[in-house]
Formats: sequence, structure tokens, C-alpha cells
Amino acid sequence: MNLRFRLNLIVTLVLLIILAISAVQAVNNARKNVRAELESAMVFAMHMLAAELRHINRSEGFGAQDSTPFRLDQLANIRHLLIVFYDLENNLIESNEATPQQGVATAPNWFKELMHTALQDTPNKRLPVYADAAKVGELVVSPEPNSEISEAWAETRMLLLMMILVFLAVNIMVYLVVAHALRPISHITKALSDIESGHLETRLPIFKLPEMASISQKFNTMAATMQDSILHNQHLTQRIIRLQETERKSLAQELHDEIGQHLTAIHVDASVIKQSTDPSASIKSAQAIDDIACHMMSILRSMLKRLRPGGLDELSFVDALQELIDSWQLRHTRTKLSYQIQANLGLNDEAIQLTLYRVLQECLTNISRHSSATDVSINLEESKTTYSLKVADNGKGFEVDEQKSSFGIAGMQQRIESVNGRMDIDSKPGGGVIIMVSIPKQGETA
Repeated sequence: MNLRFRLNLIVTLVLLIILAISAVQAVNNARKNVRAELESAMVFAMHMLAAELRHINRSEGFGAQDSTPFRLDQLANIRHLLIVFYDLENNLIESNEATPQQGVATAPNWFKELMHTALQDTPNKRLPVYADAAKVGELVVSPEPNSEISEAWAETRMLLLMMILVFLAVNIMVYLVVAHALRPISHITKALSDIESGHLETRLPIFKLPEMASISQKFNTMAATMQDSILHNQHLTQRIIRLQETERKSLAQELHDEIGQHLTAIHVDASVIKQSTDPSASIKSAQAIDDIACHMMSILRSMLKRLRPGGLDELSFVDALQELIDSWQLRHTRTKLSYQIQANLGLNDEAIQLTLYRVLQECLTNISRHSSATDVSINLEESKTTYSLKVADNGKGFEVDEQKSSFGIAGMQQRIESVNGRMDIDSKPGGGVIIMVSIPKQGETA
């Protein structure tokens, strides 16, 4: 069930409830009006008949031969009452009952029953009739609500018809308004499908409805951010691939130039030993092989260190960091370096260890290359949920927005995000640099 149908269903149900309540109220009002009209007519008729009887008694009266002494047929226009005259034997003498009118709307049975229930406690009125001090009969006045019910039904039917028309009109208007208001949803759905298909240049128009306009603005910002991020990642990936190829080429060159050359020398010295009969020459060649092997081991350690910091495997994490810091300090004696390490990463945090090591290594490399700093401070702390690294210097500084796309900072950012961490940079030209890194422990969220 879509949103448009739900909204229209809710509005329809509310309108139906209002319509039902209004219909019940209209019928109740009709019942009250019919009862009030009939009671008023009966009171009026009783006063009129009582006055007529007093007039007759004061005058000459009427004789028994008079078949219609009250001329009740002339009261046929009193449509809401039935007035009849009975003699002492309960024979009908005359009444005001009129012939049914043509063209009067006939009320349905359910409406008649509802109206009659309002008149159940309305009693018939009786007036005794005397002639020459002798009772000759009775006048009986009883409600005759059919015509009044027909009129009430005509009014109620018109009212109900108007309410139904209003119900339909409001429902149609609400449907059209909701359809117009939700029209942007189709554009949003299509735009999301385009984004899912990889068309990151897709943008939404700014809709007129404020809520939809806010959604379109947020969507466009998200799409632009995704597009920039993917383009940045593509450029970063290309640079990483180029650096990998450069590193592989460098390693291949070193293997060819250094290892290959030394292996050739070892092969030559070994051949000399094998063919020589002079012990001193053999000892000299063996010494040369030993020197070459030591040099090759030094080259191998240098290559391995470039591929992975050896301290992380051979030492504790804190010792490896201290070795990195001490090694940097030995090469930059003019820079004052202070550090404080209050962390003890376990073996389960190997990815975090390598991330913090590489980030610190990159920070120190950038300081030595670009900052011209004279004072550097390093602070690594561990809390219950996070590891926090802060590296600050008093060097040249830079505009953060201009350097975010640089390979070094982008590489650090990517490493930190890979372990759900966060990096903040505070810097300005001439104001030094402060890099703050926060990495949640395993099982925690950033």
C-alpha cells in the first residue's frame, strides 16, 4: 500500500466518520422537529376546538339531525392532525381526513420508523361534546405525522445529498492535492535508481514544497559528495598503483644490481676456491664471500624494512614507536622532539598498530620535508574505547582545504577510515600543524 493510497484512505475514513455523525445528527434534528411541530399543532387544535364547543354551548347548539355539526372537512388543511367526532356508540360522524396529496416525496420505511419512535409517548386528546347538557359524543385529536414526516424527509434527504456531494468534492480535492504534493517522490525514486546504476551526475530539481526542497538539496549534496569522493578515490588508486609500480621497479633494480652482482661475485669466488691449490687464495676468496653475504643481508633487511616495519614483528608496539622516533631524532638533531606514549596495544589490534605506526611515520616524514619546524610533540593515549594520537609542530603550516587532496594526507585519511577512525587537522600558514587521530578499539564504534 503506497503512501498516496494510505493518505487518501485516512482522509476518506475521517470524512466518512464526519458524514455518519452529521447524518445521525440530521435525523435526530428531524425527529425533534417533527415532534415539536405535531405537539404545537395539537395544542393549537385543542384550543380551537374548546373555543368552538363553548360557542356552540352558548348558542342554539346543534340538533341530532345535523350530520356534520363541526364541519371538520373544512379543516383538511391541518395536515399534521387527525380530528374525528364519534357519537356515544363510537360511530364516526365526521373527520378532517384529506385525500393523499400527489407529488409529495414518500419517506422510506426506516426513516418513518425513526420518526414514529419519537411520537410513541404522544397521547391522543379527547374532548367530550354536550348538547342540551347531555353528552352526545367525543372529539378525538390524534397526531397524523405522515405529511410532516414527508417534509422532514425531503429536507433531510437534501441535507444528506449535500453532505455526500461535499464528501466527494473534498475527497477528490484531497486526492489531487496529495498526488501533486507527492509527485516529487517519483523523481526522487528515479534519481536514487540512477545513483544506484552509477550515474553520479544525477541531480534533483529544487521542489516548491519546503520539505521536498530540503530533501532535494540534501540529495544533491550527497550525490556531489559521492561523486567527488569516487573521483578522489580513483585518482588516489591511480597514484597508489603508480607508486607500487615505481616501488616494484626500484626493488627489481636493486635485486638486479645489488643481489645479482653479489651472487655473481660469490660464484666467481667459489670457483676460485674450487680450482685453487693455494690455501691463502682460498682463504681470501672465502673471506670475500663472507663479506658479500653480510652486505647482501644488510641489503635484504633494508628491503624488508621498506616493505614492512620490522620493529612491529620483533619488538612490542611501544618499542617500535620509540625506535621510529629515536631514529628520526638522530637524523634531525636541530629539531626538539618530545613524546609521551600511554598505550599498550594488544596482539588483536595489529591493524590499528600498523595504522598508527604508518600515520606517525608519515607525519614525521612531512615535518622533515615541508615544515621547517624546531619543536615537535607526539602524544599517544589509550582510553577504554579509543586510541588517540596527537602530533603537533611549530612549522610553516598550510591551508587545510588546499592540502586535503594531497597524497600524504589522503593516504593517512584512507588508512584511518579503514579502521573506523577519524582524523582532524588544525593548521594555518605560519601557525604550525596539529594532527589529531582517534581510532576506536575493536568492537567499538567511532
